[in-house]
Amino acid sequence: MNPQTAQHGLRRRSNSISAAGPSNGHQQAAAWNAWGPSFYNHARPPIQTFPSTSSHTPASAVSTTRPLSAAYVPPDWPGERPRSWRRDFKFKSGIASLLFRSKSASRLPDTSIDSARLSLASVLRHDGSVILDLRRSQHLLVIPALRRPVVANDLMQPATKPPTLFMRLYHTRLPWYIDVLPIGNGSYVTLGDLFMAICQFLSGQIRNEDYYNDELDDEDRSALKRAWEERCDNKKERMNGVKRVDFLREKYMFMGLTRGKSGMWQLRTEKDYSY
Repeated sequence: MNPQTAQHGLRRRSNSISAAGPSNGHQQAAAWNAWGPSFYNHARPPIQTFPSTSSHTPASAVSTTRPLSAAYVPPDWPGERPRSWRRDFKFKSGIASLLFRSKSASRLPDTSIDSARLSLASVLRHDGSVILDLRRSQHLLVIPALRRPVVANDLMQPATKPPTLFMRLYHTRLPWYIDVLPIGNGSYVTLGDLFMAICQFLSGQIRNEDYYNDELDDEDRSALKRAWEERCDNKKERMNGVKRVDFLREKYMFMGLTRGKSGMWQLRTEKDYSY
């Protein structure tokens, strides 16, 4: 890759990733962004694909043949916090992450998509009703209560009551929002829409600026490296580099949703205790 081209890619910013949906869903998302931080975009931001680990990307930074301390640092170090990240995101959890959180914005005026006025489908409640490793495909979803494989009709029910046109999710370990729009039937967000949006978003590669920035220290990058190593079973997977799901680190099992701040939904995950 031409170094100048790579540097140009570092400077490109994109605000969010969402699945395409009907215009009314987009209008709901636009209203949300007019109220709060502008992280929504109707199209996927460019995800840079690097053919080999010789390119200086997060994939090569976490190479198994080179210690992290010797990882390559781009000449044009981005430095500043990526603009696509949530303003209140801190990589470290616990007390340290709470000390510097910015004040939450006021609640979204549009009550039709406000989590405080909606109820979740029973399988989405924070009680482990669903088994899903978020590092894998949504097609591996298991709902133990069914006592059979999940079929398409199971996922066509609305994700909320009453049905909604838009859901915005966040996770304390993810620096991005996840926006969910109607795809399955075009009228409201279904369970299938929700699981697809989450898994497809998390399966995306991170950008250089998500790995090389002053917000993350060596310890943080080491944590991402470990998550990448534990997730990848073969060389082909390792060549794809660090993905967004690696920010969850060891807490990658879906545990449901809960009502979150400012009318959003908080994505809950936990460690895999099955082994």
